Amino acid sequence: MLKPDRKKQRNSKGAAMGWRRLVAVCLWGVTGLANAQQLPERDEALIAARVAALHTSLPKAHPRLLLTPGDIDGLRTFIHDAPANSQAGRLWQRVRVEALNESLPGEPQRIPRKFDADAARLWRDAYTLSNDTGFKAWRLAMTWLVTGDARYGREAARWLMALASWDVNGGIDIRNNDEAFIQSLRPMIFAYDWAYDALTPEERVTVEAAIAKRLEILWPRLTGKFSLTRATPPDNSLSHPMRFISTLGQGGVALWRELPGADRYVAWAYEYYARQFPVWGGDDGGWAEGMDYWSTGMTQHLRFLEAMQLLGVDDALARPFFRNNGYFGAYNLPLGQSSSFGDLTNVLSPNPNRRLLIEKFGLMQHDPVLLAYADAIGGGYPDKFSYYEFNAIDSLLHLYRRQGGRMAVGSLSELPIARAFRDIGWVDMHSAMGANDDVMLALKSSPYGSASHSFADQNAFVLSAFGQPLAISSGYREWYGSPHHVGWTRTTASKNAILIDGQGQPIMNASAKGRISRFYVGDRSAFATGDALDAYRALATQALRHVLFVDRRYFVMFDELAARQPVRFDWLLHARERMQVDDAHASITSAKADARLQVQFAWPTPSALSFSQTDEFAVPVDAAFRTKMAKEWHVRATTRSAAATQDFVALLYPYRNDGTVGAKLTALATTRGYALRVEAQLATDLILLGGEQERTAHSDAASASLSGLAGYVSRQGGAMRLALVEATRWQQGDVVLEASEPVTVEADVHDGTTRLKLQAHRALRLTLRGREWIGTAPRVNGLAATYDAASGSLVLDVPGTSSGDEVLITSR
Repeated sequence: MLKPDRKKQRNSKGAAMGWRRLVAVCLWGVTGLANAQQLPERDEALIAARVAALHTSLPKAHPRLLLTPGDIDGLRTFIHDAPANSQAGRLWQRVRVEALNESLPGEPQRIPRKFDADAARLWRDAYTLSNDTGFKAWRLAMTWLVTGDARYGREAARWLMALASWDVNGGIDIRNNDEAFIQSLRPMIFAYDWAYDALTPEERVTVEAAIAKRLEILWPRLTGKFSLTRATPPDNSLSHPMRFISTLGQGGVALWRELPGADRYVAWAYEYYARQFPVWGGDDGGWAEGMDYWSTGMTQHLRFLEAMQLLGVDDALARPFFRNNGYFGAYNLPLGQSSSFGDLTNVLSPNPNRRLLIEKFGLMQHDPVLLAYADAIGGGYPDKFSYYEFNAIDSLLHLYRRQGGRMAVGSLSELPIARAFRDIGWVDMHSAMGANDDVMLALKSSPYGSASHSFADQNAFVLSAFGQPLAISSGYREWYGSPHHVGWTRTTASKNAILIDGQGQPIMNASAKGRISRFYVGDRSAFATGDALDAYRALATQALRHVLFVDRRYFVMFDELAARQPVRFDWLLHARERMQVDDAHASITSAKADARLQVQFAWPTPSALSFSQTDEFAVPVDAAFRTKMAKEWHVRATTRSAAATQDFVALLYPYRNDGTVGAKLTALATTRGYALRVEAQLATDLILLGGEQERTAHSDAASASLSGLAGYVSRQGGAMRLALVEATRWQQGDVVLEASEPVTVEADVHDGTTRLKLQAHRALRLTLRGREWIGTAPRVNGLAATYDAASGSLVLDVPGTSSGDEVLITSR
């Protein structure tokens, strides 16, 4: 294998010193103004402290980004020894450039001010050309690093010089097409860093000056929007600039020793990650813009943070956001197809990029459970050269770094069945994470409103089952801001949400927000409440949506709505296939492949609802895109009469079309609240819903009552499962629970043993009666308890710190 001529490189260094002194003077002239710009005093102090720390970590020699001089020999051996048909061998064939002296492309074109379908095409063409040209230089640089063939070093230099010649006021003008600007710059930075020793001193001057000029353009655009010492409120202008922070940091690393002031670029970027990042999430690890923008954005951010971690700088990764962000991906990416919230997610699937992103989080955070989820996704690693994803170079380096051994993989059984990302107002509930038969429902009620790539979908839900999307977030984006995108995809009408008097929530408005006001999770049940009043403020005085996950099998959705005047309400459902609507039973069936979702209303009664279905969008997809975008179907369940208040109680029952039938739902008569009997697959379940204000449900027909928000009992064979949410009393037959303070309980009763899990905010006294679950002489492990044989009462003293505490009761 050929290697670089190190002697020739050493002889060139003396000549390079004169050029280095010259370029330092020239580049200070280029960048001095930007770097002289003073930020607030506290920001400047943080930058200065970080610069001082980085001087002990960042190397003098190139390469510095993702590779160091000490990696080169090992990387060459790894690639040389990789069999041609291995994953690494195939990736190398993708990365390696064989052809030399190919024609250089021209510069991208500017796009017109009027952004329509034609302008969108020119916009994509421009950034695609920028990305392809930059990647050619980067791939040539890697080909030279690995093979040592000087021809590839000279070819990398030729492509770099071409990129350097592009006019920053032309087709890559950041004010005209910021994607073309950044997509030409990022690979240019890597190509320069990796091919540094192949460049002549004159070429280095030219390329460094070009990169410096672009960083000078980028610096005020980022520091003008983001601060190191105060949070930036979300708005519609922040998505791209936040993504570009990683490129500023990478440029600073590449020019660390060559450009006066480059250390400020690295220091500011890293401090931002360590202190404020991101605008779109918080400690829970959420990403409010949605799964597509999470996966396309975090690839950029992790590439920079991984490069810094490899140089020994990793304190930013200790922040809660970075520890939890991989779980945002895992919980919102069930196997097969699904749907999610935000731009470009009406149908979503795991792909090599998302698999690698979750795996990198697992490795960088030393988290074996995330590695297990990446393994569950399976498949290969990215092998393309897209800006928006990890690429074949990333994948090859990932395999190289993993060759020395791998951290043990954890078990997905360790994961809770539900998780709340309260920072962004998302809740995800799963029946079997990482399995092909997983059932998943996500509820959104976000404090970020409908800003940026978020939509007007507070209190909306999506649902997938058995690898198929059955309740989707409807709508497409032919290009950002198209009539269909603005007039349909962004609107509440396109989501599984509520319309009040035919109206939804404001679009592109950070104040049109919601919140997850309540979340509980047990072993087999979960409960969440979304409060979207702020999003409906002009229309409503109450907008609550409760979701009860029953026995890891199905969901009950309970909407409590109050309008400012008597109006009609619409309950919306969207799917990829035509749905079956049964007006007489107030039911809707969504089908995809062998998966089914039965939606049936217990309230309002069938006679109080009218149903309509269409496959038309209120604003159609642009004609040029219609053949590429599948039809979607939209059902409205509309109240026949106007009212100032309205409740909806709906069963959402997923099942396979393999001979299994849907559930039998019976709405039971009540004097307060709601009662449902659900019979399916040998189980009979009773659900009581008390409501946010009333907190009471009573049904003589079921001989049951609840003082609390919600509860259910499920019986199958001789086993009983019970779950209560913020309850002070439950009774069905001789099974009684009484609590001195609201308590959330999950109980599993079988073979003379009762396992209780308790969640309470305050200390309380819990009284249980009934032979079915405490027997006649119970023994208790886990809490102080007394048993009164005369009344058959078992009294437990529960501390106020209870959060999933387990109590074992055995009877004899």
